[in-house]
Amino acid sequence: MPSLYSFYDWLDRLKRYYAFSRNEQIFLLISVPVMAFIVGFRFEGDKFALNVFLNNFGLSLIAVAVAVFAHESAHRIFGLNMGYKTEFKPFIYGLLAGVILAFMTYGHFIFLAYSGVLLNIMEKHRLGYFRYQLGYFDLGKVSLAGPLANLLIAIAVKSMGFLPQPVAEKLILVNVLFAITNVLPIPPLDGANIMYASKTAYPFVFGAVVSCGLLLLIPWLSTWLTIAASLAIGIFTAVLYFKFVEGKLLSK
Repeated sequence: MPSLYSFYDWLDRLKRYYAFSRNEQIFLLISVPVMAFIVGFRFEGDKFALNVFLNNFGLSLIAVAVAVFAHESAHRIFGLNMGYKTEFKPFIYGLLAGVILAFMTYGHFIFLAYSGVLLNIMEKHRLGYFRYQLGYFDLGKVSLAGPLANLLIAIAVKSMGFLPQPVAEKLILVNVLFAITNVLPIPPLDGANIMYASKTAYPFVFGAVVSCGLLLLIPWLSTWLTIAASLAIGIFTAVLYFKFVEGKLLSK
C-alpha cells in the first residue's frame, strides 16, 4: 500500500515539522499588526477619523491573521507533501513600502508584502530520489500554493451567506490583496519564484490570479463565473505575452 504509507508519512511530517519556529512567531507577531494597520489606515475626505480607523483596524487584524495563516499553511502543507520543510524569510522592505504607500496615498493604496518562502530539503528514504538537489520548479509549485490558498479563502467566504457583511468584505479584500501582491515578480515574493520556475506558465498564472482576485471583489458575480473568466483571462494573457513580448525577442 505505497499510497497509504505516503499519506501516513505526510501526516507524520505535518505533526513534526508544521510548527512555526520562535523567530517566525516573533516576526508574525510584528508583521500581522503592521499589515492590519496598512489595511485599516484610511482618510475620510481630508481628515483622519480615529473611530473609523479603530473599527477598520479590528476587522483588518482578523482578516490579515486569517490570510497569513492560510498562506503560510499552504506553503508548509504542500511543501511537506513534496518532501520539503518550508520556512518564510522576512521581507522588511516590503512591510516598510506598505506603510509608506499607505501614508502617501492616505490609505487608498494597499501593498501587503511581508515574506518569501525557503525550502529545506528533507532526506528521502527511497532509492531513486535526488537527495540533495533543489529545483526552481519545485520552489515555484510550493510558492504558488500560497496565493491559491488566499483565493480559495476569498471564494469560500464569498460563498458563505451567514457571515456579517463587513467581516466578509474585509476577509475577501485582504485575501485578494495577498494573492495579487504575492504573485508579483518581485523577489522574494512568490511570483518571482513562480517566474523562475517556469517563464512559460507564469503569464497564465499571473493573469489568472490577478483577474480572479479582482473579479471576486464584484459582489453580484458568481464564484463559478469568476473562476471560468479568470482561467480564460489567464490564457489570453499568456497568448498576448508570447505574441508581443517573446515574439519580439525571438525576432531580434
